[in-house]
Amino acid sequence: MSIPRLHVSAATTQDNTTLHPRRIKLLFPWLLVVVSLALYGISGGTTAVSAQDATFTFNGSGWGHAVGMSQWGARGMAANGSSFNDILGWYYRGAAVAPAATINNDLRVLVAEKQSAFTLTTSGSTAFEGIGWAPGGATVTATRFGNNIAWSGGLTAVTGGTVDIQLWSAGGPLKLSTPGYSYRYGMLRISLDPAGGLRAVVWGLPMQQYLYGLGEMSSSWPIEALKAQATAGRTFAQKRIAVRGLADFDLYGSVLHQSYTGTKYEVANWQNAVNATTNQVITYNSQLIDAVYSASSGGHTENSEYVWVSQVPYLRGVPDPFDSTGGNPHAAWSRAFSGTELGSWFGLGTVTSVQVLGPLGASGRVDKATIRVSGTGGPSGTSRDLTGTAFRSGVNSKVASNRQLMSTRFTVNGSAVAPPPAAPTPSNSLASGSITQAAAAGRRITVSGQSSDPNGPPLVRVVSTMGSVQAVRDYRSADGRFSVSWDGTKGTRSVCVTVFDEPSGQGISLGCRDIIVK
Repeated sequence: MSIPRLHVSAATTQDNTTLHPRRIKLLFPWLLVVVSLALYGISGGTTAVSAQDATFTFNGSGWGHAVGMSQWGARGMAANGSSFNDILGWYYRGAAVAPAATINNDLRVLVAEKQSAFTLTTSGSTAFEGIGWAPGGATVTATRFGNNIAWSGGLTAVTGGTVDIQLWSAGGPLKLSTPGYSYRYGMLRISLDPAGGLRAVVWGLPMQQYLYGLGEMSSSWPIEALKAQATAGRTFAQKRIAVRGLADFDLYGSVLHQSYTGTKYEVANWQNAVNATTNQVITYNSQLIDAVYSASSGGHTENSEYVWVSQVPYLRGVPDPFDSTGGNPHAAWSRAFSGTELGSWFGLGTVTSVQVLGPLGASGRVDKATIRVSGTGGPSGTSRDLTGTAFRSGVNSKVASNRQLMSTRFTVNGSAVAPPPAAPTPSNSLASGSITQAAAAGRRITVSGQSSDPNGPPLVRVVSTMGSVQAVRDYRSADGRFSVSWDGTKGTRSVCVTVFDEPSGQGISLGCRDIIVK
């Protein structure tokens, strides 16, 4: 796609638990809003907002479920020099990129369903099996007719419940009225939908050509980000095929799985990324992973079990500072709703209080937190407790897209809500380190020190800030030491160093130093 899409998707964990996804500034500051915040204790924390005729402002970050790879974060990491292997290793902890033992080249993608009719437009002579050939520029309409399909326009016939159209031998792409994309690879099957109407499935689709058609990441983004996306997309698709059941398709062609847009985004840069990663997949313990991803984490990804059900070892919440770079429009957002609006949506009269109760996720998300909404009284009484996921769904079902809560990472009326304290961790199991040198010799800046982790060489991040300019450099510690050097311009900058624990991803600050280049 030309812009990042709402990401992905449903996936299946190794215990066959279905993972469900994923793939806004109205402020009324003149209203009196009273905010109270209680510190977290054993039972969690509370952010309460109450006022007469109040406006409730939700300040949030990110777009989507934030489990696995963040597409904007991948873009930021690639722009900072990270390879696609580094990107995937960061978001899928403990996983590895490796050649696939086998790749299925008979993908089946459901591109439309429950349609009363389809209109197909040819760009070259195209074979409709059992009916005939439609010339280029023809329009053919398929309409459900009882247990048959009636064809009209460029071809006229009444057929049984299934007709295959040869995309691979056509004189050009074939456009399908719904979802409005054109397809050129494999076969297009129009058949009766058991749920009513007609459905369309592209089948016999080779993996590479399927990936050419993904509209999941802007083709103008850095090639290493595109390679990470191609590898994640290939892994996600191959894992779905591996659990193929009796259904006539493997993948939805929408954001329910991966957005398959046919020829729409087939451009050289994206195809180069697909070709450069041919047969490469992501594995954990030599098994395909559920390579879920979303548009934007908002600064920190989330643990799988907090968003869905199963605790997956490679889907751990990790810091995602690069998610906010590159002009990410989803890095921060704000939405405002009146007490009257919220009350009507949740059956509480006029809402007077919104309380966010724990537990929060590792990223501060509220998916499984309790949100207590209180009001003056209505069909649902004077108070309702909902999960954060249910609250967000309830709001989003009532408002236009530009007013929806884009993720579950939000606070109410700006009150800071910290995650509950983590269980104590033995100090000797975390990464540790210290800064031993932070100085400039001429224009050359060097920051070095000690860093170690009992679970493997930790990642060290050096962030240099001078005025409005910030640069981030990552270095993998070796032999218990790190050293990062670069040339800087004249002036004073603050340099901060963080070491990231393996495999939790927890960041441990080693402190900051001021360095002057004269």
